[in-house]
Amino acid sequence: MTPKVYYYGCMDRPGHHLYLPTTTPDESVLRSNPWKYDVDGGLAPTGPQIEGLASVHHRRGWTALSFWDRSVDHRPGSCSTLLARGDWDFSQMLELFQTHFPQVVSRFKFEIRELSRRN
Repeated sequence: MTPKVYYYGCMDRPGHHLYLPTTTPDESVLRSNPWKYDVDGGLAPTGPQIEGLASVHHRRGWTALSFWDRSVDHRPGSCSTLLARGDWDFSQMLELFQTHFPQVVSRFKFEIRELSRRN
C-alpha cells in the first residue's frame, strides 16, 4: 500500500510550502493534518538547530518526520517535514522520503538522524 505523503519545506528556493510528490503545492493539508501549522518548526527537535537532527511524531493515523534543514533557506528556524498517513518508524519515513521526494533528499549535504521521539 502506498501512503499519502507530503513534504513541507523549500523546493528550489526560499519559501516553505506543503508539496505533493509531484512537487505541486497543496496547502490544504496544512489545515487538515493533526499538527496543523506546527509542521513549520514546531515538530523539529528542541535545542540547537543542527541540520539533520530529526524527530518522529505519531498522531491520529499520521506520522511526521521533521528536521532542521538550511539546504535552500539559510535562515535560522528553517526546517523540513515529511508527513505520511499511517504509522511509520524513522527508517520507514526516510525510505518514503527518498522514494517520493528524491530531488529534495539528493540536495542534502548532511545525514538525517533521529534525535528523540515525542508526540
